[in-house]
Amino acid sequence: MISVILSTNNEIRNGYLKKILTSIENQDTEHEIIVVDNGSTDDTIKLCKKYADKIFTLPNSNRAQRFNYGMKQAKWEIVLFHHPVTLMQDDAFEYIENFIKTGSIWGGFTHSFDHRHWLLTFTSWYSNNVRGKRGILYADHLIFWKKKCFESVGWFPDMDVVEETPLCRAMLKKYWKPEIIPYKVVTSARRFTGRGIYKHALLNQYIKLWFYLWLSDKIMNKHYEKREGYNVKYK
Repeated sequence: MISVILSTNNEIRNGYLKKILTSIENQDTEHEIIVVDNGSTDDTIKLCKKYADKIFTLPNSNRAQRFNYGMKQAKWEIVLFHHPVTLMQDDAFEYIENFIKTGSIWGGFTHSFDHRHWLLTFTSWYSNNVRGKRGILYADHLIFWKKKCFESVGWFPDMDVVEETPLCRAMLKKYWKPEIIPYKVVTSARRFTGRGIYKHALLNQYIKLWFYLWLSDKIMNKHYEKREGYNVKYK
């Protein structure tokens, strides 16, 4: 039994929301869908009402705050944080169930993009086989956890960007590395194609460097989001 937490922020523009909600609804495993929205002004909430079990609005929030809020509402032992532009197949939850039965407590799926380019292929490979094997997963891996283990390490830190990294580090310190399920999910390459693949790849490296230099997460994310406003709305 799985609680799915979906963080949303004007998702209609991306064309993924209905596909995501349908793929969750089609899972055979018993589940609930919890939507935590950032005050969307499009038809995001209207569409979510057709599928979601619970919908909450958390205006002017970042993704970490929305995930944490959704976790507090989750009723099942296994919680999956669903990235708003990542698609899974209809039998994905079966893989989570099987891994949990083996004693795993957290993990994610194998990453891929919906756009073909050698640099995107390399980015996914690195995410799965290097960073992922070191124990750091980003949200587009569709990270899942046992709720009690997640709560024991202190939730997502209140950060506007790269909030997954400190939490994964905490999980590594207290428990062990995540399981990467050998089953591909597909993420939109919207940021890469919108900004330019090479330009956005370079920006990603700058964000990582700034993170290790302890630069303010708000400053980092203002560079990352610009006028896109995918995760956080800035004035």
